[in-house]
Amino acid sequence: MTDIYDYIHNYFNNQKRYSFPYDRKVLKELTDLNGLYVLFEKGEKYNGFDRIVRIGSHDGNDRLIKRLGNHFNSKKHRGSVFRKHIGRCFLNIAKDNYLEHWNRPFKSKVEKEVHGKFVDLEYEKIYEEKVTEHIHNNLSFAIIPKIYDREKRDRIEEGLISSLNQSEKKISSENWLGNSHPDKRIRNAKIWNIEYLKHQPLDLKEFKELIEK
Repeated sequence: MTDIYDYIHNYFNNQKRYSFPYDRKVLKELTDLNGLYVLFEKGEKYNGFDRIVRIGSHDGNDRLIKRLGNHFNSKKHRGSVFRKHIGRCFLNIAKDNYLEHWNRPFKSKVEKEVHGKFVDLEYEKIYEEKVTEHIHNNLSFAIIPKIYDREKRDRIEEGLISSLNQSEKKISSENWLGNSHPDKRIRNAKIWNIEYLKHQPLDLKEFKELIEK
């Protein structure tokens, strides 16, 4: 199977790039609220390109911009797996024992009763601010717009993630924050994804269909 790592980076490096604070109205017109996003992180390079560090999608219909808001604008990491990952890195770097509580569910009444003695929302604000600062200052994204079919979105997401992870060309800078993640799947994949890492990569035909749609 053809390794499309270079094709992926070449294509998305030549697409319109957005960063915080982005214009939601512009994104709404571009995407019709459906599609996928491709994240880049300051300081991460591959062969002269800005290196892709995450592929993301959204559940349900018409939720792409809301999903981006969960990552970029929210101050609650439990609504964003991406924010959770970044927070884990900061906690791990600080050797903060609160790391084991960072991911405890804390939404429903039952969850609050079970985990209330461990979760300290005031303390978490320290790390929420660090996460937000990192995202605002270091992350940008391109869009794969108007992918309405859930099954097709899932296939593109898993195919791109698998292609990035399974490539022998994958690399990160020495200072990439993800290298401090407690989960080796993040460290080894060099991207902020843990799902779909070992699924079927996109083949060249699928990739051409994606960029020519």
